[in-house]
Amino acid sequence: MKKFISGILIAAMLTSVLCACNNGENQSDTSQSENSANSSQQTVTTEAMAAQITTQPATEPNYENTNYVAPIPQKNQKYKFEEISLDEAATSSGYSMSDSNFRISEIYENGEYLVVNVMYSNYNSTSNFCAYNVIFDLEGNMVANLSNISLNEGYGKSGQICGIYGDCIIIKFDTPIRSEEKFALYNLKTKELKYIDSEYSSPKIDNGVIVFGKNEENLYKYGALDLDLNEIIPAEYDWLSLASPALFRAKKDEKYGLIDFNNKVVADFNYKEIIRFDGIYDGGAIQDFERNINKQTLAVDEEGKVFLIDQKGKISDLKFELSGGNFQYGRIVSQYDGKVYIRNENVISDTDGNVITDCLYFGNRGQGNYNRGFTNGYCVTEDNNKVYNLIDSKGNVIYSKSEDEYQISDFKSVDQNGLFAISYYSESNNDEVKTEFIDLRGNVVYTVQNDWIEQLGYGLFRQHKNKGKDTFYRITVE
Repeated sequence: MKKFISGILIAAMLTSVLCACNNGENQSDTSQSENSANSSQQTVTTEAMAAQITTQPATEPNYENTNYVAPIPQKNQKYKFEEISLDEAATSSGYSMSDSNFRISEIYENGEYLVVNVMYSNYNSTSNFCAYNVIFDLEGNMVANLSNISLNEGYGKSGQICGIYGDCIIIKFDTPIRSEEKFALYNLKTKELKYIDSEYSSPKIDNGVIVFGKNEENLYKYGALDLDLNEIIPAEYDWLSLASPALFRAKKDEKYGLIDFNNKVVADFNYKEIIRFDGIYDGGAIQDFERNINKQTLAVDEEGKVFLIDQKGKISDLKFELSGGNFQYGRIVSQYDGKVYIRNENVISDTDGNVITDCLYFGNRGQGNYNRGFTNGYCVTEDNNKVYNLIDSKGNVIYSKSEDEYQISDFKSVDQNGLFAISYYSESNNDEVKTEFIDLRGNVVYTVQNDWIEQLGYGLFRQHKNKGKDTFYRITVE
């Protein structure tokens, strides 16, 4: 393996651009509970008793079981390729999937569920429009139709989801006036619904806590509630989101720090950026957060110096040089087999300075921006000769593909089931020619002609048809 000078990662020659925006960051599954204050035989004041109360997540990360690597299948593994019907997304609201006014605009996997965004728009009647979410399990069974819940609660038909954690979701009800928006916490299994006080605006469930905004004295600040709708973090931050199952990534006075569920500062507000502990700077790739929580992540100070920081806010002695202290999208930090890997633009190295790969495929095609770095144990590279390689965390080439008759339009990340897809197109007419589904032994599991395929995770795929309605498939082992 190649070495950096003195074993310290040097990447000053790299140029990357730090995205200043933040889209809420798809985040991992966690929960939290409140531990009762220790009992005492002595009389204590209410304030003293409150000081003893500690709000903690219900479970701490078990690092022995995290940093999941998708398994290489046994030889001669056989697969089933089956269609999943999502017709209930239409019929449960009184529509037909064949109705030209009805369409599925988006679908994504979140934990144990598929979230389907649907839209009905009758162009002959402007009043006959709605956009709502339907939730399915990964077997294709409908779990909830937010449109019907919204109607049952006396609101309009456009019921929307604002985050999902386990069996809990936040529902945004369809109201005619934006300033009168109503939100509620809903349990998909028990059907229990708890309204959120209107003082907490734009609530979004975030790994077992609910991040909210509040406009006070013309200043919009963020705080958090627990799942009993108790305020655990006051609205005093310029930005707030979970960095790990136990910590918030908070922004105050243009600087980031880490706080725990008791609003105790774990890492001082000294940084212009802190990467989440799943290593993802900006969302998008097919990730399995609960299996990929790093012991360490990166923090960038005002001078652009990059540091390893752990869950207790401790800074490592290792310091990294990065041009301007900037990042691009995707997975920045990964941890496998006890090693931490850092991705700087088109180079992935471990913290001992070993270069794992220096020709990472980041292209702007398809999900390229989000495929950067290790996903479920593997990353995609492309060299100057248009040779694509799937590489593991030890630098081994698991699969290689070169362009021949057709150009490669997209090489997907490995999903949680160890499957990935390669799409091809014809340069002469710039049309998709085919998509191949491949396992980690390099076996072509299935081939789809002509249509573009979207990879959803857990062996689930969406086929965007040129004519007619999209279809959804699941690949499972026999």
